[in-house]
Amino acid sequence: MHTPDLERRVLRGAFLFYLIASLGFWLVNGLSLAEEWRRAGDTGVWLRALTLEGTSNLVILALFVPVAWLERRIPLSLERWRTALPVHALGVTAFSLVHVVAMDSLRAGLWPLMFGFAYETYGGPFGEFFYEFRKDVLTYALMLAVLAIMRELEDARQRLRAAREDAHADHVITLRSGGREIRLPARDIISASAAGNYVEVITPTGAHLARMTLTRLISLLETAGAEPVRLHRSHMTVRPAIRELVPTGDGDAEARLSDGRILPVSRGYRTHV
Repeated sequence: MHTPDLERRVLRGAFLFYLIASLGFWLVNGLSLAEEWRRAGDTGVWLRALTLEGTSNLVILALFVPVAWLERRIPLSLERWRTALPVHALGVTAFSLVHVVAMDSLRAGLWPLMFGFAYETYGGPFGEFFYEFRKDVLTYALMLAVLAIMRELEDARQRLRAAREDAHADHVITLRSGGREIRLPARDIISASAAGNYVEVITPTGAHLARMTLTRLISLLETAGAEPVRLHRSHMTVRPAIRELVPTGDGDAEARLSDGRILPVSRGYRTHV
């Protein structure tokens, strides 16, 4: 469930990211435009080029919050795309119209004061709208993507915080695999092995595949008061499960566990076993 506090963090993080990106785009586009004008024989173009790009970026930044408001209420997800796509198609059209009108109004007011002549739109209002619309579609899509990514990151942080609280308070390890959530008593975990982006966790009743890293699992087990032991970059166990440590040569070894499994122990971790 997305709480108001989480949504505020998403908005702050996404806006900060987009602000930094906008500053970069402003400088690169503005200085590139100034260089093009200079090569064409125009003089005194640096401030004018930066102001031209800056007015556009300033309006877009002001539109970030309305776009975030719409995205929050009607997310463009796989489950709701049939409903959301027409809404966001109207949204990006309104976004572009406001962008062009506000941008041109700013330039119309600034040009006589800063440069001593009137600002002229490229191809008239309609021509400028169709010119900007192509770029505004990409800008709007980037805003939606940044918001979605930031929300996913905040969701992941919230899940990790909840998992740590469960481990500390209840000595329970929370595993997630697909849409399932599995809660295991820390004392039931015998060993775990990395499997791509997943970890296969072994218990007396069977194996569970969870999307997490071994490092994170070890951290949760430590928080739960267990005694995790890293055997290898791809394997770990808990100290009470180790029945025997058998050298295999070159400093490596094998750990024989209480459930009969044998896991490799690399020499880099052997001293801690």
